[in-house]
Amino acid sequence: MKSVPSVVAALAALILSGCANNITGRDDGRWLVTNKAGETDYEMAGQLLFPYNSAELSNRAYDMVAKVAADAKKRPSTRIEVEGFADTSGSRDDNMIVSQARAEKVASVLVRHGIRAGRIMARGYGEERPAVKTGDGVREPRNRRVVIRLIG
Repeated sequence: MKSVPSVVAALAALILSGCANNITGRDDGRWLVTNKAGETDYEMAGQLLFPYNSAELSNRAYDMVAKVAADAKKRPSTRIEVEGFADTSGSRDDNMIVSQARAEKVASVLVRHGIRAGRIMARGYGEERPAVKTGDGVREPRNRRVVIRLIG
């Protein structure tokens, strides 16, 4: 039986695939991978990437980012966007800062795995675009995430 996060990720991929003919998605149990028109998005699928109020990656997250780096190496002409997000606990300003730090941390791991820094743009979005809608002040681990986007 699939876990609830796996089912949610699979449903999200199904919804996305219904929105446009050229979008495909797959949930490999760690990442929700979405492909559309020359772009590949890797989004954590229900796993803890970051502790509360921190940009430190878990050991498992390091391994996962290494796998994305391997994919990016196969596509040397792609640009890479790393988007960081936060949950709604803490102030909006603090969440913007921590989400930027998360994006920069993942970008630095990509660089350590051989990706040229000039290919990468890291941006924090704070509480914007949550994976799971919550009220203010809610610690939601699934919203403390990063999306790595390979473009081109």
